[in-house]
Amino acid sequence: MRLTTLTLTAAALFAALPAHAATMPTLEHIQAAVQAGVARTQAKTQSAMPFAVKVTSLQGCQDSQEVPGEVVCLVAMSAGMRDGFNVLPLRKEGDTWVGVERKNARFAGPSPAEAQAMIRAWAKEEVARDPDAAKDVQMQEAQSTMQVKAVNECDVKRKTGYLVCDTELSVPSRPDGIKTELTFMLDSGNWHYVPR
Repeated sequence: MRLTTLTLTAAALFAALPAHAATMPTLEHIQAAVQAGVARTQAKTQSAMPFAVKVTSLQGCQDSQEVPGEVVCLVAMSAGMRDGFNVLPLRKEGDTWVGVERKNARFAGPSPAEAQAMIRAWAKEEVARDPDAAKDVQMQEAQSTMQVKAVNECDVKRKTGYLVCDTELSVPSRPDGIKTELTFMLDSGNWHYVPR
């Protein structure tokens, strides 16, 4: 009886896990897709000159909000003298991940709840480090009453990989709301708030 209950519980838990979690590309998948894209480009241009492009790190991937069935990955790339972070759109064809030729793919920032939790944690750390900061009204609000209403469009900074996101905040002292830019960093799939 216990084994059956345990088996059913485990089956229910695994069924509740997001289906796409297992379908995100790895660094190796992305590197293979980039190399295949480079080979196609060289064949089209009939260039004999080698084109060295390497994906050096994977910050994270997510379902594309622009094109159903695609994912976008935030990666660091080395391309000769043009090193930097890029958002690469990919789709799965059979068992193979392929790059999608689309410029300016978007990468979404954290959810409002995630952003709010990060900012509150940061404010609490700042107050612990500097007790005078506890007297500042904005720091008091950031620790407890500030709400992140929306994290809208984000731009990826090429040099750092940081996402600068248009964000809407609400605090008791400003009931009309605050529109500002907040910066976040994605590292191995985990979000971090980057203070100014």
